[in-house]
Amino acid sequence: MNFFKGRAILWLLIPIAFIIAFLWDRSEPARPEFLQEKSNPDYFLLNTKTIEFRADGIAERQFSSDKTLHYLFKQETSMENPVLTFANEQREQWQVTAKTAISKELTEELFLQEGVMINMQTADGQEAILSTEQLTIDFATENAFTNGAVLLKNNFYQLTATGMNADLRDNIIHFKSEVISEEL
Repeated sequence: MNFFKGRAILWLLIPIAFIIAFLWDRSEPARPEFLQEKSNPDYFLLNTKTIEFRADGIAERQFSSDKTLHYLFKQETSMENPVLTFANEQREQWQVTAKTAISKELTEELFLQEGVMINMQTADGQEAILSTEQLTIDFATENAFTNGAVLLKNNFYQLTATGMNADLRDNIIHFKSEVISEEL
């Protein structure tokens, strides 16, 4: 009779040991495969358009993109064929286009590449087009800058320079190098 009493306790201790080991495990559960892979986006959007309004209801910024991919681990968003439009208090408008763009969430910067064009339009209808291969827009200060070659054209002249800073709020461009001007 003593033989069976000892075995009953053993059969109870084994499941209790498994329960304790299961509850004792402090490791994090495994993430799904698509989240572990850093090159995969956590979501994507096609043909998006967003509009930001001022307090008085006038559109201040518009943004559209053919394809938008958000990467959780990198804290960035990648876009194809982005179009960004700014309007200031005097109704002067800047429209920025490029083939690709990357938005860094932590620094509030947008890096545009490949065929960057800025179409500037004043309130009285005058228009100028600035082109470069790379451009960085800082949303916190609403400034755009590049160190690459820049070409600025309107109906009367064309300017070439290397590097520039542009204030998108005040519609002012400062070139970083000597400017060469040609009359058209």
